[in-house]
Amino acid sequence: MKKVFLCLSVCLIFGFADTKVISGFSSPESVIITKENVYVSNVGVKLEATTKDKDGFISKLSKDGKILELQFLQGLNAPKGMGITNNILYIADIDEIKGFDLGSKKQVFSLVFKNTMFLNDITIKDKNTLFVSSTDTNSIFEVDLKAGIYKKLIDFSAANGLHYEKGFLYAVELGSSAKTMLDGKGKLYKINLKNHKKTLLSSYEGVLDGVQKVGNKIYVSDWINFKNSGIVRVYDLKTKKESVLGIMSLHGAADFMIDEKSNKLYIPQMIAGKLSIIDLNNI
Repeated sequence: MKKVFLCLSVCLIFGFADTKVISGFSSPESVIITKENVYVSNVGVKLEATTKDKDGFISKLSKDGKILELQFLQGLNAPKGMGITNNILYIADIDEIKGFDLGSKKQVFSLVFKNTMFLNDITIKDKNTLFVSSTDTNSIFEVDLKAGIYKKLIDFSAANGLHYEKGFLYAVELGSSAKTMLDGKGKLYKINLKNHKKTLLSSYEGVLDGVQKVGNKIYVSDWINFKNSGIVRVYDLKTKKESVLGIMSLHGAADFMIDEKSNKLYIPQMIAGKLSIIDLNNI
């Protein structure tokens, strides 16, 4: 028994040895990575996703996890998903998409949406187009950045994480509907943008948040519940096999990003106010 326990302890130590955890954030919700830096959206001191209190901000970090500017951009309300194109950082902030020049920090874009208070994730299609999820209206919108207009792309229950690639959207539901968004029945879909056909990929259900396709694998963060039990699920498009990453539980597994060059996972622990950087090469 002692030998078994010792082996388990050593395995756990080595399994988590390449994980770095950075503290000091305020309800961190989303991560986006450039060649040099990492940006983290902070909803605010209180986890109030739809409150216009001006205490939300964007943090700037180096890729090794050093906080360069905790409040790189200030005065936001409850910033969540982000996307970058033409050196402009676009942010979903309750009912508005805001764009900031990463060099000057000046706001250069604003688009207010009607009848929503929960714009959530953003994914970039091209230099003039992005998609944004609206959790409370069960919708995914398409935004024309050049014209400054938006239109509903598709109805999608409790829409949360989005990832665009080659004519397809990979999208997850936070729950079964906007009214029951924390019921643990959210699913993973693939959406063909030519005909808007939705294909269910996952057999599992959960409180699903972020999604990213890397090669043939789709990674999805799942809160499971609001205790320290968040996980990252993996769906293999070729084999259709489902698995869970062997990492420690995450306290609020929110909208992550994998740096494909280094194969490192940057994931906010929203409830804990932390950011975990996990080397996937050793998992």
